[in-house]
Amino acid sequence: MHALRVHNYQDGVRLDAVPVPEPGPGEVRVRVQASGVSFVDMLLARGEYQMRPPLPFIGGSEFAGVVDALGPGIEESVNLGDRVSGSISGGAWAQYLCVPAANLHNVGASVPIEEAAVLNVPYGTALYALRDRGQLQRGETVLVLGASGSVGHAAVQLAKMLGARVLAATSSAAKRDSVLDAGADEVLDASDLTTWKDSVRALAPRGVDLVLDPVGGEMTDLAFRTLGWGGRHLMVGFAGGQIGALRSNLAIVKGASLVGVDIRQFGEREPVKFRALIADIAALHREGRIRPRIAASFPLEQFSQAATQALARDTVGRILICP
Repeated sequence: MHALRVHNYQDGVRLDAVPVPEPGPGEVRVRVQASGVSFVDMLLARGEYQMRPPLPFIGGSEFAGVVDALGPGIEESVNLGDRVSGSISGGAWAQYLCVPAANLHNVGASVPIEEAAVLNVPYGTALYALRDRGQLQRGETVLVLGASGSVGHAAVQLAKMLGARVLAATSSAAKRDSVLDAGADEVLDASDLTTWKDSVRALAPRGVDLVLDPVGGEMTDLAFRTLGWGGRHLMVGFAGGQIGALRSNLAIVKGASLVGVDIRQFGEREPVKFRALIADIAALHREGRIRPRIAASFPLEQFSQAATQALARDTVGRILICP
């Protein structure tokens, strides 16, 4: 089979011929039909993430496909030919991969397999952040930073579904349209930070209740300052490339909280709750209440083009690899 592997952090990702893996006890083999190219995937491929897998490794963390083989000890809940999706720490940029059966989620017959491939991580992160970590209540106001990115776009849809008023920050007219299509009540121009905070305050004079922040950098401080009394700032990531700094007295003045969100550790430490969360996401997708936006798909051989488009600031929607 063919797979995209990282041999070192200087030469980038390489298309290799490797043996088709065999599933071990409790594992199944999936014939991959689509996998996502995310910001975190690219950080891992460049050695810039907080963890580094042993080299060489196959990249990719999100996938969907068809069960192709069963390892020993598989229960009847998984069958050959099942359409499934999942998320892993690496290995999705390949024609086949083996994963524990417990880590897979069924994909409904009517669900586009391409959407299923990029559903679990961003929507799981956003729902875990808003509902579990942020304790979002109906009628509250949510400010979503990076609202046209994968987690931000998911957060806009889910916050509206949970009954919130959604203010969304983005940086271009094309992205503005995509965020409005996702259900945002108001869209703010994040390209001019000198006026951005005042724009938020004009829309939410008493302050926002919840900030979802996958951006970091200077935006973190500015957004924290827009919180009202008892507000919660959900720190999801640093897509902007910089880790923001906060003055700790702001938490006292506002009675506000900085709340960390790490879906990977949640899945590792609380697997039963994590699987229930992903089941909720799958149900919402089957019902048509959430939809990831797909920008383009590429074969394995065109990974460089896929990576370029995935990292381009003007890309709106997810980039897929379809082996």
